[in-house]
Amino acid sequence: MTVITKDHALRVIRRAFGPDFADSIAGRLPDRINLDDPGDTRVLADLGVTRDSLLDALGGEL
Repeated sequence: MTVITKDHALRVIRRAFGPDFADSIAGRLPDRINLDDPGDTRVLADLGVTRDSLLDALGGEL
């Protein structure tokens, strides 16, 4: 099980997509995100954040 905090997720999202995007979705993220839980990954996907989009934005740095 891979669980990250909202703060950790926002740091990665901020690096990948910029501070404006991170700030715009911050209020819609849960405090803890289980990356193995389909419900949590659906929330991220609905906000435009997927593993592939993060890898693309970070150049495979994740």
